[in-house]
Amino acid sequence: MTQSNSETYYDVIIVGSGTCGATLAKELTKQNKKILILEKGATVPLKETLPGIAPLLNEIKVTNKLKDMRAITTGGTTAFYFAVAAEPPLETFSSLGIDLAPAYEETVNELPINYLPDDHFGPQSLKLRDSALDLGHTWEKQPMLVDLDKCNRGYSYEAKWKAKRFVEEALDNGAILKEKVEVTTIIFEGKKAVGVTYKEKKKSNIHKVFGEKIILAAGILASPKILQKSGINNIGSNGFYIDPNRVYFGLIPKLKSVDNFVGAMETKLEEDIFLGDANVPKLFYKLLMISTLKFRHFFSFSKSIGIGVKVHDPMSGSVSKEGDYRKTITDEVLAKLDRGGEEAIKILKNAGAKHIVKSPVNVTSTGGLLQINEHVDSDFQTEYKNLYVCDRSILPDTFRKPPTLTLVCMAKYLANRLCN
Repeated sequence: MTQSNSETYYDVIIVGSGTCGATLAKELTKQNKKILILEKGATVPLKETLPGIAPLLNEIKVTNKLKDMRAITTGGTTAFYFAVAAEPPLETFSSLGIDLAPAYEETVNELPINYLPDDHFGPQSLKLRDSALDLGHTWEKQPMLVDLDKCNRGYSYEAKWKAKRFVEEALDNGAILKEKVEVTTIIFEGKKAVGVTYKEKKKSNIHKVFGEKIILAAGILASPKILQKSGINNIGSNGFYIDPNRVYFGLIPKLKSVDNFVGAMETKLEEDIFLGDANVPKLFYKLLMISTLKFRHFFSFSKSIGIGVKVHDPMSGSVSKEGDYRKTITDEVLAKLDRGGEEAIKILKNAGAKHIVKSPVNVTSTGGLLQINEHVDSDFQTEYKNLYVCDRSILPDTFRKPPTLTLVCMAKYLANRLCN
């Protein structure tokens, strides 16, 4: 490979345009900072269709058999997420010397966070809730990043908040976005980060770009690898989690199922076992049925009813020098999945479901590779001055809920620290 001679200087270089990267860019451009966003994917129209989503999906192996999934596009994985807005763990962050409360208050006033009214759920979700309640479970609604004004009493992909909107606002304020580029390493001068190297898609030239501050916001599956390739040790020294899940679907005649917001209701079965609404929109339902060869169900979306089981798994595993994730799901974790599955089947049967099928084990989310006060400090700065990490990779491993709202708060917190 050859190195280019192009060297441009920025106040802040942000690697990744997902939830944290987009929020940082928006906040910092409001402070007249010269911002460069480096994004591996491209800016494309976001549509919940197979041709619209399939090209964006990227899978990374996290065990010998299981893969985690991300979206490679401007705005990151909010292109196809469920839009659940779990509250940030303010006390946990406070114990680590981080006050997220002001950022949380600001975020709540800025984003469309709502509990969905009953008329925004499909009949399959309401049927599932009634059955769970009848069996003595709580079945609580979850706050959602959904603009109710964009919903016509039902599911709407366009109503979900997406980080791409913050990127667009940052660009309007003067930020520069380089697409289809992959950051390879951080450039150091002694114990200080001064820039990054990157290569363009389908090209071999290595480019350098320099900045006062470097922020890795490339996500849990990318930021740790960039740090490791840059020579930073102890990545994943405490292991990581993947929180396995399995989904169960049954059929109820004359149910009249429709597209539906996923994950908007759930219950805790045991301390580490959770059941939730898994009634996915028709597109994802058909993809699931194809992948599991359930052809009876493939043609029966209008009769379908689904419930998901998620369990917490312990921190374990490692990351190889080549950046490969290595982890084994224990028999104990699989047993918890089975216990949750038994109760899920009871709820489906109580609702009147027949022909119940289950998916293979999947990954809910990967996390825990980097630790606050070990890999980064309370300002999210690494051992190298001016090198920061702000994404899911530094979330406390005790927080296993959907992270989008927390990530926005973390990015606002860091932006404020950088500007003071």
